[in-house]
Amino acid sequence: MSVVVVGAGLAGLAAALRLADAGRRVTLLERSGTAGGRARSFRGPYETPLDWGQHLLLGAYRSTRALAARLGTAHRLSFADGPIPMAAGDGSRAAYRIGSLPAPLHLLPAIAGLSQLRLRERLALGRVALGAKLAARRRTATLDRRTAADWLRAHGQTDHAVRGFWGPLVLATCNAAPDEVSAALLVAVLDQGFFATREDARPLLPEGTLDQLLVAPALAELRRLGVELRLREPAVALVPAAVASAAPTVVAGSGARLEAQAVVLAVPPWAIGELAAPHARLCRLADDAAWLGESAIICLELWFDRAWLAAPFAGLIGGMGQWIFAHGPGGVPGARQRISVVLSRAGRAMAEDRTAFAEQAVEELGRFFPKTRSARLVHHVVVREPRATFLGRPGQAARRPGPVSPVPNLFLAGDWTATGLPATLEGAVRSGEAAAWAALNATQKRTAA
Repeated sequence: MSVVVVGAGLAGLAAALRLADAGRRVTLLERSGTAGGRARSFRGPYETPLDWGQHLLLGAYRSTRALAARLGTAHRLSFADGPIPMAAGDGSRAAYRIGSLPAPLHLLPAIAGLSQLRLRERLALGRVALGAKLAARRRTATLDRRTAADWLRAHGQTDHAVRGFWGPLVLATCNAAPDEVSAALLVAVLDQGFFATREDARPLLPEGTLDQLLVAPALAELRRLGVELRLREPAVALVPAAVASAAPTVVAGSGARLEAQAVVLAVPPWAIGELAAPHARLCRLADDAAWLGESAIICLELWFDRAWLAAPFAGLIGGMGQWIFAHGPGGVPGARQRISVVLSRAGRAMAEDRTAFAEQAVEELGRFFPKTRSARLVHHVVVREPRATFLGRPGQAARRPGPVSPVPNLFLAGDWTATGLPATLEGAVRSGEAAAWAALNATQKRTAA
């Protein structure tokens, strides 16, 4: 069996690896010269390897962790179990920490440490935990028709609690504000992550870049397995097969026509339309993919001449960014610490001058962390991703396809497909494996027939 996988983001890499492990002949096409998608890396100042945006994982990312174990890089993942500062612009400070007791008692220290919330607001978090568990098991369609903010208020969360705690959390996990994202996506995050087992709720950080953790090892393993890797080779068309039951032919940018028994399309939703054009069966898919929209993320990399953040990361309440992460200096002369500032749902900030934006971020950090005022900014890099994720608005579940497409032997992967999760690394890996299994099952059925 031969398979063409289009797209070398995490979804495409996971699919190609699963298919190659099953002994299939795989050709992997990627439009850019770099694999990894949103998990790719680039060379910053003084050849410092940087992620194309900072990511925070959870212990609940079991498929991602299994992929790292398959690639021999699981040792590069570490749990961040200490107290995580939650800083407000008025100088007040709270702490979030996962306890050592089994679920659901593991959240007691976290709830107790949320001093920015009133006591009754902290106690009301229990209603959210119970509500998320019940909603996840009922799986009612009405959940996806309301916003996360509406659902939170229906479960006893005040406007103050939504602003002071839920807002940064929803932005970080869903790349959308509570009043615009589907409640179903927030429930999935809470049920499978924070309110699941203690291990699932623990924050998980990679050592080095995601490229070092997943992408480069995956490429090396695919080469070892004989996968044909074609970087800088986009798929420009899917030509319908002459036989109705056959997979479409993939036309590459070079003009090459690739015929295979199955095709896995692992591209972002905004790339579906141009490939779906010749297929009447894919018109609805293209419309749904376009409806999902897009949401931007900005990541600022700031190098300071002294270290001022002791925790591995911290939350910002009421700031232009939501989370900051601490790293080593990374070889930049005169720097002692690099801070990554993540600004989710960043559409309005995309056009701002990079230097002015970095200066604004440093000034704001001084309000949240007064120690920053004595530190000097040595260097900065602004990473802008206008199409970081799809926008998970209410109604998104009906628009997200499963791994089996309307076209025979054409399968779909990507964090925008029907994973039940927001656009995450975990969703990408799960989707790639689901598409690979669907392709394997389909070809095995044909062989048996």
